[in-house]
Amino acid sequence: MKKLIFSAALVLSLGLAGCAEEKAKEEPGEKEKPVTETSKEDATKQETSAPVTKEDGKLTEEKFKQIKEGMTFEEVFNIVGSKGKVISETGTDGDSNHIVIYEFETDGSFSTANMTFQGNKLINKTQIGMGSSDVKVTIDQFKKLENGMTEAQVFEILGGEGDLISESGTLKMYTYTGEKTLSSVAITIQDGKLMNKTQMGLE
Repeated sequence: MKKLIFSAALVLSLGLAGCAEEKAKEEPGEKEKPVTETSKEDATKQETSAPVTKEDGKLTEEKFKQIKEGMTFEEVFNIVGSKGKVISETGTDGDSNHIVIYEFETDGSFSTANMTFQGNKLINKTQIGMGSSDVKVTIDQFKKLENGMTEAQVFEILGGEGDLISESGTLKMYTYTGEKTLSSVAITIQDGKLMNKTQMGLE
């Protein structure tokens, strides 16, 4: 059952559209307050001393790894640097069964990420396309994997840790690039042991 729930969550994640970036619109006219020359100079100095980078307010792989199960909305938002966009909500605020899924803008062109909270506590984090692992897996390595192996044994056989794309409690899913073009490997670890391995295009 856990496997089916996790697979459904992954399919939902893969089907998410890219994050839409909303730009605030300024209305000209009487609502605009006049800006003095001094305030303009101060603003220029502030921009020069603290330049905005492309990662500000965006979820990066480094930030994703810092986010842990059990964190509150505020703790996650502080790490990301911005509040995500609500894409799903079940129940009412304050209820222990209140479930909210937030989608975050990422620093990748074709990446997406979301966080699932229940009762203001993070219960799942999922990302696609933000990984930077350069480990490549062969069919021979894949065949050596056996369900029940420890996470450490799996990483040793595959040559390192892959890209963590989903984590929910003790359930984690990693993906690897295969040695052949367009090939890939996915492994699922539960309670520190391999419970599933999947490959596409290795042979």
